[in-house]
Amino acid sequence: MTEKKKKVWIFSFEYAGVAKVGGLGEVPANQAKHLVEQFDITVFMPSHGQIENLKNKFKLEKLPFTCIGQINPSFIGINEQEASYYISFYKFKMENVNIVLVSGENSFTSKYLDDKTVYKPETIKGKISLFSIGIQCLVEFFIENNRNYLPEVVHLHDYHVVLAFIGMKQILAKNSLNVASILTIHLLTWPRFEYDFYRASGIDETPIRVLLNEGFKLLNLNEIFKLSKEFNELGIESTVPTVEKIGAIISDVVTTVSQSYLISDIIPNCGKKLIAFKADFVYDGTDWDYYEIYEKVLKIHGHDLREYLNLNELSKIERKDLKEYLLEYKIGKLSRSPLINSQKVLDTINEISNGNPFIKNGNIKAFSESGPLLLTTGRISPQKGFEIIFEAIPEVLKVVHDARFLFLILPTDYSLDEIKIYSTYVKKYPENVRIIFGVASDIFYLAHISADVFVSLSRWEPFGIMALEAMASKMPIIASKVGGLKESIIDLRNFPEIGTGVLVERDNPSQFAEASISLLVLAEISKRAKSKENIYETEILQLVNQIPDEIIKSLVLLDPHFYKKIKENCYKRVKTNFTWSIVSKKLANLYLNL
Repeated sequence: MTEKKKKVWIFSFEYAGVAKVGGLGEVPANQAKHLVEQFDITVFMPSHGQIENLKNKFKLEKLPFTCIGQINPSFIGINEQEASYYISFYKFKMENVNIVLVSGENSFTSKYLDDKTVYKPETIKGKISLFSIGIQCLVEFFIENNRNYLPEVVHLHDYHVVLAFIGMKQILAKNSLNVASILTIHLLTWPRFEYDFYRASGIDETPIRVLLNEGFKLLNLNEIFKLSKEFNELGIESTVPTVEKIGAIISDVVTTVSQSYLISDIIPNCGKKLIAFKADFVYDGTDWDYYEIYEKVLKIHGHDLREYLNLNELSKIERKDLKEYLLEYKIGKLSRSPLINSQKVLDTINEISNGNPFIKNGNIKAFSESGPLLLTTGRISPQKGFEIIFEAIPEVLKVVHDARFLFLILPTDYSLDEIKIYSTYVKKYPENVRIIFGVASDIFYLAHISADVFVSLSRWEPFGIMALEAMASKMPIIASKVGGLKESIIDLRNFPEIGTGVLVERDNPSQFAEASISLLVLAEISKRAKSKENIYETEILQLVNQIPDEIIKSLVLLDPHFYKKIKENCYKRVKTNFTWSIVSKKLANLYLNL
């Protein structure tokens, strides 16, 4: 007889393949994909206006009931006494995972649940509240009609789904039922909702079972609020507690994406001793693979690349060929304009475009020549530290005159000023800097297997999937010594045998400049030295003497191909420790032990 799979519900506002803003969307999607053989998994999320689009790809089934009721809309900024909500549910399967979308059936509800912008400031509170009400309705429906659909574990991703879970726990408690729970906090954003917002979102004073250090205790919403206010540096917190803290207290297990972030941020800010005993971490992962990406890139670009570089069909395409094609040709000839969803962003980009080196709609001009290439990616935010790269450019160019800096970065409505500021550096260094604002999907993989060094100078970073993706592409990393980056990247100066890059202090342009020069020169030496003996040739020794980092200098003297060793270390590090199937094993154990 086959063993019955444990039922797991996942609550998330992002899920790759449905709606995704950043790295978060990859996490539940990849975890679910790798655990669906072992568990019966259903994902619940707002529709984010994706139903029509998904109908073209999947067989959507509308669940046979609609959740109808009244809500006081004043808490979401609408000046009316009450509004009617009509919430419906659409179910489909993607890679064997059940997905249920919570959607609006009337204009009021649809305005929030079906807003295509996942986190729009004007609609996010309404989306959170109506998702919460919808989940409570669904749980009541299952209790009345088929309790077998109810889960044994609920896995929450970030604060947006915490209210939905509190409401669910209360409905289960009223029916003498319970469910185990895990909350994963990907990044603290400090949202605070007034007590009345919880009440308007369908939560009442029904006591729920909360796991504390001394064991389980029944607490109502008021008592949970009081408890969460008691633990801060100065004693009692005067402000409303963050939703993350409330979520951490009411969940059976609290996880985040790295040990560093757990210790430095999650435990101190989400309840200290209230959660320390039940707190853990599960790394993010990646299934990127250099060899698969190389084949994909050749399939897409091989013909054009051979034509541009005048290479015959039999010649092997090396990284230098890919880089030359990318920098001198392809970045200026994208298959389509970079994907930019916001009109405000597009208007700002067109405002800075003057034909050189920016062209309209986010397109840019190619470089006149190839050169040593540093790549960085990510969304524009103070967190990502792009300014540190800009500050270091003149120092790097003093030594590596032909260095190229390529930014593939995602603007938002919050980063209009940064777009204008960043563009000034492109105009200041027209031979060295290019920025593509928006999603340039046809060169994303190409850039990763063309560049010499990947840069991630985040000021804080719970994990940093982009660094894993770069390592999986055999690219050495320069990263700030923060959060998950200092756990996934091994500093080659401390561990030369297994090193994957260089870790620098946060907000330190001079350390970054030194690391950049060291790695770029290392790559050049590796290219020029045919054997170990070549290291003592005058021309190569001159290059060695350009390396500012003394440890790296000594390592290249021992092995002129040390750069190649780092590249292989990068690939091995991901394959051995950070594929989704490997990192998801720990999550599977948490599910089983709850």
